[in-house]
Amino acid sequence: MRNKTALFSGLSLFFCFCLLTGTGVMVTRFGGGTPALAAAEAASFLLPAFLLARALRGNRTPFTLRLKPKKLPKGALGLTIRMGITVAVLSLFLNLLIYQIAGMTGADLSTTALDAPQTGLTALGRILVIVALSAVVEEVFLRGALFAANEQMAGTGACLLASGLAFAMLHGSLMNFAGPMIAGAAYAYLTYCFGSIWPAVLAHAVNNIYYLFVVWITETYAAFGIWNYFAAINALVLLLFLYLTLRSAEILLVKGSIPRFEKGGGWRDLFCLVRNPGVIAFVLAFTARAVLHWI
Repeated sequence: MRNKTALFSGLSLFFCFCLLTGTGVMVTRFGGGTPALAAAEAASFLLPAFLLARALRGNRTPFTLRLKPKKLPKGALGLTIRMGITVAVLSLFLNLLIYQIAGMTGADLSTTALDAPQTGLTALGRILVIVALSAVVEEVFLRGALFAANEQMAGTGACLLASGLAFAMLHGSLMNFAGPMIAGAAYAYLTYCFGSIWPAVLAHAVNNIYYLFVVWITETYAAFGIWNYFAAINALVLLLFLYLTLRSAEILLVKGSIPRFEKGGGWRDLFCLVRNPGVIAFVLAFTARAVLHWI
């Protein structure tokens, strides 16, 4: 059963990558638009989630997508929102740092530091697709299905790291990797803490709202040299919300409102999660795309 879970988890991840890549090319070729982007996003994540849940339905260990909303303990909403803001600011700050190390400034940062498809989207379309739809469907697959399947095979630490790596490789590039990896692990942690994907959906949506805000402000004020000040502002906001997030998590842990990590086998657990044909194919496909991007 464990080998079956690992196999289908890896295959679903590779299938998701193929769908994202294929639908992305098709949407770009045919001009995009809100309906096309929404359909591509939904299909790319919901189909793998459905197939994984279907494949593991007969397991002796119960498998659930954690789609049912649960009553949250006091302070959970605050932790969720603060973590969403922290992850958003940290991701952008890391992007800024990496791009500046690479020698990009000004207009280069305005066009490449924030990486998300927006082809043909109106302002309302951005809110519907990037903020709402993507947060829901991505969490259904990555935290609802894939993270739940991984938890049947490994300890909490390995599952969080695997979730972060999967999220980064599905959405990031070599230049935009660290931020999505931290975000994916953070959303998985919220799912683990509260037994439902909806806190992760909320944190994910907060992150995407911040992304749209940064896109708007940089498009509006890039000519005034906003990037000269944006990194410093983000650093101050990051320090504040990182403290608030850690403080909220500490209070909930002390109260017993959120669980501590389930111990596993350390790096052996992570090896268990990645040593199957599906994950290997996924890693090779990501590597090939990254290499082709730089050629």
